[in-house]
Amino acid sequence: MTGWIVAVIVGAGFGVAAVALARARTMSRRAEVSASERDSARVVGEVAEERRRAAFAALPLAALRVDSTNRLLEANARALEWFPHLSAGRPILEEFGEHELADQVSAALADGQPRRFEVRLFANGRRTYRVAVDVITGPEALVFLTDLTEAIAYQDLRSQFVANVSHELRTPLTGLRGLLEALDDPDMDPAIHDRFVTQATAETVRLEALITDILFLSELEATQGMPSEVRSDLRYAVAMAAELVAGDAATYRVSVKVEPGGPTWTPLSERMALTVVRNLLENAVKYAGQGAHVDVTIGRARDGWVQLIVADDGAGIPELHLPHVFERFYRADASRSKRLGGTGLGLSIVKHISERFGGCADAQSREGIGTTITVVLPEATSPGDDPLDEPTPLPGDVEGR
Repeated sequence: MTGWIVAVIVGAGFGVAAVALARARTMSRRAEVSASERDSARVVGEVAEERRRAAFAALPLAALRVDSTNRLLEANARALEWFPHLSAGRPILEEFGEHELADQVSAALADGQPRRFEVRLFANGRRTYRVAVDVITGPEALVFLTDLTEAIAYQDLRSQFVANVSHELRTPLTGLRGLLEALDDPDMDPAIHDRFVTQATAETVRLEALITDILFLSELEATQGMPSEVRSDLRYAVAMAAELVAGDAATYRVSVKVEPGGPTWTPLSERMALTVVRNLLENAVKYAGQGAHVDVTIGRARDGWVQLIVADDGAGIPELHLPHVFERFYRADASRSKRLGGTGLGLSIVKHISERFGGCADAQSREGIGTTITVVLPEATSPGDDPLDEPTPLPGDVEGR
């Protein structure tokens, strides 16, 4: 009997031990599974964080992450490009020095409501930004900045252009209306009548030239990119322009000398090339002064580029006005320009055409010594079998006596 009891006790002990061992093994397996799950979750979390960082860095807008204390957590690549001084862990106010930005971000973090506003920040000069603040869990705020400086400047330029156009059109129209009203007088002296008719005709011509230039400039702005498969030889444009200004050259007693050089192909259309050369020649002939000499030279500026140089030894441009000569409607001598039929858009059109093709226009002048305008344009390949590739008949010196 005793032996049986002992056997039972021993068996029970083994059973308990087996159960404990099984439980231990189960716990061990659970621990292993839990550790594996934690490792897997950690890997998934790291991958997700890496993707988030990559997506944040690649955002096309300047983007910032800001914590609940208004301190910078992270700035993406575009933000660091615009604001290279940014450093994580520092308050937004210290980083940008702009109270409105810091206050708006703080307010958004406090009430959880997004904010949209504009602010001026210092980045390569004072620039205007549109700011969007959105609050996410944490709480954290995402701050997005869009640079509006160029758009605002363009809008201001267009507004100014419209105002200038209105003024420039109103002036000749007002003068023309006054002349026509005066001509309605049947008792007007015949000599005065003829003089008024001449003035009215001049105002009409000037008005027509102004409208033509405005439309051409608007056409240039409306057309995006460069014309495809278009090219012209500057020699041809120079030859045509020299013939067109020959009458004015004779009137103002200005001599024009052309040095065409070899074939000089550019991606400009024939109309654009002629407009560039003619505007420069007309300016030189009309404003250099009687007895002046104008030299026109075309050739290569450097590999892949050609240049057109129109130089005169005339009155020159005062230093005060030189930086503004390519601006629309700018005139160094407004009264003289209007008297000679100038629209104030000629050099602006020259600059616009050259820059559209990646080139440039530059003016050098000294009062009493003369003016030199240089236009640099990309060189185009010769069409080969194009008739213009043959030597272009150029006029000799166009002399005004």
